[in-house]
Amino acid sequence: MEASIMNKPASEMSVDELLALANQKQEAELKQAKQRKDAYFADKNNFLNDVVSKYQEVQDILKSLKKEAITHAENFNRLMYEIENKAVKDAKSFKLENETVRLMVEEKELFSFTDEAIVHINSIRDIFRKKFEGRNKAFYNLLDGILMKNSKGEYDPKLLTKARKQVKEIGDEELISEFDKLTDCQKVVGSAKYIRVYTKDAETKKWNDITLNFSSL
Repeated sequence: MEASIMNKPASEMSVDELLALANQKQEAELKQAKQRKDAYFADKNNFLNDVVSKYQEVQDILKSLKKEAITHAENFNRLMYEIENKAVKDAKSFKLENETVRLMVEEKELFSFTDEAIVHINSIRDIFRKKFEGRNKAFYNLLDGILMKNSKGEYDPKLLTKARKQVKEIGDEELISEFDKLTDCQKVVGSAKYIRVYTKDAETKKWNDITLNFSSL
C-alpha cells in the first residue's frame, strides 16, 4: 500500500492517500532530523572528550617538565656554590644561563585575606566614591573599574594592597588607615615556585621569554 502511494501521481490520489503520503514524508523528515541531531551530539561529545583528554595530557607533561626543570636547576645552583667552596645562599630567586639560554627560578609567597578584609575593602570603595565621584565621575569610574575584580563589583584585595604606596603619596589619612587595616588582614598561606626560560636573539641580543601561556600563543 505505501509503495503504491509513493509511485502514484498526486493528481490521482484520494484525500486519504494524500494524507497518508504527507504523514510518510513527515515521518521521514522527522527521522532524518533526529539522525542528524544524534550525529551532531555524538560528534560533539567525541570532540569535547578528545580535547579535554589532550589538554589533560599536555597539562601533565607541563607539570612534570616544571618539576624536573626546577629540581635540576636547584641542583646546578647548589653545585655552583659547592664548586666555589661557598655556603649555599638562601635566596628567593636565582638564574642559570649561558651565551644563548637564561633560566630564572623564583619562589613567591602565596597570600590570602581574612574575612575582615571585605569590611575595609567596602570602606575604601565608599571613600573613593565620596571623594571622587562628585568631582569627576569619569575619573571615579576609571578608578573603580581598575580596582574592581569582576562584573559583580568585587574589589581585588591584591590590587588594593599594591595601591597602598600610591595612597600614602596622596596623603589622605582616612584612606591610609583603611589600606593599613587591609594589609593587616593579609596572611601567608604557602609558597610556590616558578620557572621562566629565555633565549637570546642572535641579532638584537635581547632575551625573549619562551611562553607556555596558551592565550599568548
